[in-house]
Amino acid sequence: MYLDHFGLLEAPFSIAPDPRYLYMSERHREALAHLLYGMESDGAFILLTGDVGTGKTTVSRCLLEQVPDDTNLALVLNPKLTSIELLQVICDELRISYEKDDLSVKSLVDYINRYLLGAHATGKKTVVLIEEAQNLDLDVLEQLRLLTNLETNERKLLQVILLGQPEFLDVLDRQELSQLAQRITARFHLTPLKLNEVEEYISHRLAVAGCRRPLFSHSVTKQLYHYSGGVPRLINVICDRALLGCFVQNHHQVDKTTLINSAREVLGDNKAQAIKEKITPRFYKLSLMIAAVVVAAVAINSYFDIQLKHPSIVSVKTDTRKELKAEPVTQVDEVKRVISPREIKPDVEQLNDQVMDSVAPVIKNEPVTQVSIQWPDSNHRLRSNLQSYQSLFKSWELDYNISTDATPCFYAETKGLSCLHGNADVDALRQLNRPAVLTFYNDLNQQQYITLTGLDDSSARIVMAGKVQIITLEQLGDYWKGEFSLLWRAPPGYQDLIMPGNAGKVVSWLSKRMNEINQNPEKTQHNYYDRELVEQVKAFQLRQGLKNDGVVGVKTLIQINHIVGLKAPLLGAG
Repeated sequence: MYLDHFGLLEAPFSIAPDPRYLYMSERHREALAHLLYGMESDGAFILLTGDVGTGKTTVSRCLLEQVPDDTNLALVLNPKLTSIELLQVICDELRISYEKDDLSVKSLVDYINRYLLGAHATGKKTVVLIEEAQNLDLDVLEQLRLLTNLETNERKLLQVILLGQPEFLDVLDRQELSQLAQRITARFHLTPLKLNEVEEYISHRLAVAGCRRPLFSHSVTKQLYHYSGGVPRLINVICDRALLGCFVQNHHQVDKTTLINSAREVLGDNKAQAIKEKITPRFYKLSLMIAAVVVAAVAINSYFDIQLKHPSIVSVKTDTRKELKAEPVTQVDEVKRVISPREIKPDVEQLNDQVMDSVAPVIKNEPVTQVSIQWPDSNHRLRSNLQSYQSLFKSWELDYNISTDATPCFYAETKGLSCLHGNADVDALRQLNRPAVLTFYNDLNQQQYITLTGLDDSSARIVMAGKVQIITLEQLGDYWKGEFSLLWRAPPGYQDLIMPGNAGKVVSWLSKRMNEINQNPEKTQHNYYDRELVEQVKAFQLRQGLKNDGVVGVKTLIQINHIVGLKAPLLGAG
């Protein structure tokens, strides 16, 4: 409802765990590091706890995208199960066949044990990840412990990752679960965001959504921090309501009143009032402190005045100065389609051929197969967002790793590239002529991210779960609803559409490129988008089959980059 009002491309504060909005605070990174360490070790149980909404699921999704290929993972989202039901879910997730007519704990455990021995023989590890572990019954926890008894001389054949709320720690302290508690080799408690992290979190999400200006001041963010307690989920819900409130009032920035009213709607009047009363005494104390400082300053001033008038009185040398440190203000670049999470301005020309030497990407070179679409298993589907972006960056001769390079669009900025998100059809992608990440929906309507790396008149070349496939354009239309993300090289100073009458660095760049294309490089460059330059651009757009209105957007800029020979991967021959 409020997207156009704020110039947003999409809702920035959805509570859905979209990987594009992933913000990893210092504590989130530590939590992920503990989980990864636990998976690499030989322990049986790994534990991550945290209050509701602190980001446990976010960390687990990030973990899923980094699970090695030699690891089979079973994901249990609903732990309100009996022992037999849990064993069934594990079998289903790991694709273990079992007799439906013989559902006993013993038979299911036997099936799982045979699977674990077979996986170990082929060099694979097996992991079970259970969310909302505080809801597990004691007998189910004991059954999990018994499952982890199968081991070799070197390591356990099954690892269990438990994600739960703080009360789960009390459950583990019970005497009857002491054997399980002793098997936990890595544990971490996730705490809410700090004030400075809340500011970074809000700015990050707004930037990914295409925000063109700051919407939350430092003082409003401070209020938000007090009402949300730094819990990301509450931050999202309150911010969403606050933006809606601004839209209704026709305001363009969230003020304190709107923020407080939004917090009341989300938390309820009683809880919001309790928080307000808790905050208010601080302001009174601060006022008293300021008053005390003022009185002291007056007294000191009077004292020194007396000293000056009566030098015989012994003087005391006092330094009452205090260095003030300005609070940092997080700003968001004014961009509409180009996502710029932070103010980074690399030299595009120098970075043109730069390749980052990082860890080996997940994507592997596989032989091309011309068969029906081969959908991956749930492990690879959950990691498909990471894999698709790794493949996209690989087409630009770059290696991307989420644990070291942050979000894809932030990493792109550091390499002189920009992200473009939107909806399109095949013809529009053909015109853009750049590899892209597409969102597919399989026959079960589950999201699967793929990388489109080639396109001709009748077929498309895609990379799915690290494997190259050739599919027909008809298949592409069946499973793709138009969502895409791609990388492109924006000119220096580009923020939005270049319109007639604009001026500045980006217009100088445009004039220079038009001179090159028209084979007149010695001609004086314009720094004002005047009528002459507009006519040159219109003629270029007409030759390229674009709308020749003189307005320069992403399509025109990509065509200019291609004609002048800036290095970039292509979907087709171009």
